[in-house]
Amino acid sequence: MKPSLRMHGLVQHINAVAQQLGLDMLTVKKEYIFRTWVTISAPLTYAVFGVYWGFIEARRHWLEGIKSCIMLGGLVSGSAKLLTILLRHTPIRDLLYFIIKICEDYEQRGVDFMHALNFGIDRVYKIQRIIFVGYSITFLIMLLMPLVLLFYMGIRITVMPYEIPGLSIDSNIGYGLTYLQHTVPEVVGGIGFYLGDMLVLLALNQIQTFADIFQLKATALNDALERKEQSRYVCNVGEYKDFNIQALIMDLINWHQLFVDYCELVERIYDNLIAAQVFAASVSIVICLCVNLNEFDLISAIFFLVSAYSMSVYCIVGTQIEFAYDQVYQTVSCLSWHELNCEQRKLYMMMLQRAQNMKIIVLLGIVPLSLGTALQASELDFCFGNLLAKNNI
Repeated sequence: MKPSLRMHGLVQHINAVAQQLGLDMLTVKKEYIFRTWVTISAPLTYAVFGVYWGFIEARRHWLEGIKSCIMLGGLVSGSAKLLTILLRHTPIRDLLYFIIKICEDYEQRGVDFMHALNFGIDRVYKIQRIIFVGYSITFLIMLLMPLVLLFYMGIRITVMPYEIPGLSIDSNIGYGLTYLQHTVPEVVGGIGFYLGDMLVLLALNQIQTFADIFQLKATALNDALERKEQSRYVCNVGEYKDFNIQALIMDLINWHQLFVDYCELVERIYDNLIAAQVFAASVSIVICLCVNLNEFDLISAIFFLVSAYSMSVYCIVGTQIEFAYDQVYQTVSCLSWHELNCEQRKLYMMMLQRAQNMKIIVLLGIVPLSLGTALQASELDFCFGNLLAKNNI
């Protein structure tokens, strides 16, 4: 299958998921339908009931208050994803169409470019399967476990860490209505998490694909420069062969400029979303650790896995992007620049300078998006959660 068709199918899949929430990503004008308002109401519902119930529980015991806040990180990251999709609908739509257009253009330039595009799409599909399986298992467990405990052990626990004022979970009607109300933000949250992650990770993974295309273009230029060098040993005096070097280096420079502009565009669109996702997951890990180090809590244990899982995926992709930047810089550095003429060397130096000063993705201007950041955050989370648990702060 052509890369453009595969990418178009992937974008259509993402848009189909968005339509389940009333968020059509490919339409020119946003439309707020009933499902859109249900999606918007989901984080608002948790914000109202969750915070209210947290204050009530905190009066009894500090640990109960913290239990009510275990999904606060999910509220922050989910709200950030929803706001990004609503407020930056047009840039996201244009970005999706731009990615498809790149696939359509470069699949016609030979087998090597098709292989690079297909390899990049394979990476996205692998991440898509990991995210889908991870979210499906964890959210299904969170939805089904209260029913299992109710029917087999007679224990009544809620899906979300709060109760609705005026509805007692000790009565069958109150528990049923509470479970149904909790199901709505739970399902909307699970689909929304998957949608937001796919939009971000699709855009981020194209950086690696663009780096691979850059390397193919640089290889073609290097081959021409080597042929130019070899031709000096066989050409007659005064004979000159260009080997189309000027066109090749201009094509390489234009692609590098597109690569830089694309990286900056992705950061402008998704910077707040990525920062909220990583920091909110880190806060959720602290809260869940604090709760489970005092006493085992099923909901917080499951949400701990969700938070650690989502933070790790983002940080691993961030590390891969850093490798892509290094790949571009090494490719530029290894060009046979000594075979370029004076004007071409000036252009080459400008490209080399840009490659040396690539702007990495930084979370709120503090720490880079990388696996090292995830490890540091995990270490701090464990130390802080252990401190709270031991001292009963």
